[in-house]
Amino acid sequence: MRKLNKNKTKGFTLIELLIAVAIVGILASIAYPSYKGVLEKTRRQEAIRTLLEASQLMESYYSMNLDYSGAISSDDEVTDFIVSDDFSEYYELTGAATASTFTLSAAPLSTGAQSEDECGTLTITHTGSTGADASDCW
Repeated sequence: MRKLNKNKTKGFTLIELLIAVAIVGILASIAYPSYKGVLEKTRRQEAIRTLLEASQLMESYYSMNLDYSGAISSDDEVTDFIVSDDFSEYYELTGAATASTFTLSAAPLSTGAQSEDECGTLTITHTGSTGADASDCW
């Protein structure tokens, strides 16, 4: 009768472990850029929402005063509008107004995660026209 070797170890070999690590690395290299892109789009949508809300507030100010110029302070800081933390961590809201026109801009902060966003500065005017550094951002 033959004796079975009871000292066999169970577990992974080094090759199996290296293959598993390589597969995880490949999956991560594919998934991370996609995840980063989704985050940029989400933050951009928050900036667009903020610009649209600020535009509505400008129109409301105009309907009460027949003038846009008083809605924005002299240093072009748009401080009277309430912006969310999701917006202010990544963008700066600025604007310029005359009696009959206004332009609002959401510029990515130079040190934030949106600084490399292809759309760059998003704008909206009193006519409702929008703009960005790249196409298809709105």
